[in-house]
Amino acid sequence: MLVGLTATAQERNEQRIRMDATINGKTAHLIYDTGASTLILFAKGATRLGLSFTNAPKDVPAKPGVVAFGTTELCDWAIGNSHGRESFPIVEIPAMLHLSADGVIGWGAVNSNITLIDAGLGTVTCFAKLPPETATWIQCKLRTNFYTMQFESSASTDAPYNILVDTGASGGVELSEEKWQSWKKAHKNDPMTLMAHYTPHAGLVITEEAWAKELSFGRFSLTDVAVMESDHSDSKEGITATWGLSALKRVDMIVDGPKGILYLRPSNKPAPPYEHNRLGAVFTPVDLQTSDDLIAHVITNSPAYNAGIRNGDVLLKIDTLDVTKWRTDPNVLPLTRFWERPAGSNLKLELRRGGEKTTVDVVLQQILSPGTNTMVKPTHK
Repeated sequence: MLVGLTATAQERNEQRIRMDATINGKTAHLIYDTGASTLILFAKGATRLGLSFTNAPKDVPAKPGVVAFGTTELCDWAIGNSHGRESFPIVEIPAMLHLSADGVIGWGAVNSNITLIDAGLGTVTCFAKLPPETATWIQCKLRTNFYTMQFESSASTDAPYNILVDTGASGGVELSEEKWQSWKKAHKNDPMTLMAHYTPHAGLVITEEAWAKELSFGRFSLTDVAVMESDHSDSKEGITATWGLSALKRVDMIVDGPKGILYLRPSNKPAPPYEHNRLGAVFTPVDLQTSDDLIAHVITNSPAYNAGIRNGDVLLKIDTLDVTKWRTDPNVLPLTRFWERPAGSNLKLELRRGGEKTTVDVVLQQILSPGTNTMVKPTHK
């Protein structure tokens, strides 16, 4: 069972496309997630809906790229004009991620429709027939033998680009390791920040994030979009790039599932604001289940680095907020609300390095946006 939902460890959770379903007469609030395979409920959501279910077995190791899951009781369900009776997979999501949805609607539940995906408005619209304006759009072939939404884009001189469309991810474009290293080499002076995110199949992942003026995919390009390296999970094997919601805001997209064709029209509109980590560091536990210390990962020459924060520092306080209680105090997470404050905001961070405590003052800076093409100048500490 492939589960493609990406939840940022320090949360961009509400940047999602929502759909509702009825399960046993109750409304289920679901995330439209073309990076997932089917309709999947979270354990917390199944409990809210009053469903009986079993959790995933703890003593059976799952294969790489596959998530262990439990099962609900048989349920009567309806989504739009579709309905049925079946059991749903149950996935346990770490409680500290605070996902407000009951689950996800994956690609397998919606791939028989003609669908307009509008990431800017956060909506999905189904059509009875293909809109006539798509006659002038770029046509790409859907890769129909996969559980997730994928398509091919090719050019005469290039191997096909295999692109995963993941509406469950809030970010821009994730590139394969080879493509990412090539992009970094060509843009070695571009500023970067860090992003921490969680996926059930890859766990907690920390990635560098930059801003691309243009990314080419054979027959078309995306302009002004965030870019990062993809996680190395087996579910991304053979994928050249993954498009999240911010990337999808740079195109108009209609999917003709019955005929296996995806229609694209790149956007010429200015890029919308992109909320990102203006600190240039993330603080994460070594393990989401057992570790308590929030440990620093820092980009060189970032605002965090220039303030004196280094890899391995343990975060104790943000201003007066004691973040060591992040597991039990609901006022602590998500930390991203601090790092995504406007450029120019000041933060006072108390840290522990070795056995000593220290306090640093950080001024957040705009790192990712059109026109940011020089590294932040370092200051010597």
